Amino acid sequence: MSMTDIMLDKYGPFMDIEDLSACLKIKRQSMYQQIYHGKFDIPHAKLGKRYLFPTPEVASYINKKVTSS
Repeated sequence: MSMTDIMLDKYGPFMDIEDLSACLKIKRQSMYQQIYHGKFDIPHAKLGKRYLFPTPEVASYINKKVTSS
């Protein structure tokens, strides 16, 4: 089972900022600041006041970070 499959099972097709914050162990406020300044590397969409992150993109981001270290 791949990282994407595992994350899709746990979070569904999209993650919100709470899910992503817990997954990456980054404070929500830090994430908001990175998004505001255009420095957040994970694609996202804003729906009203909520940010949504495609779960496969998050899994890909994590895989890249882990394999490039």
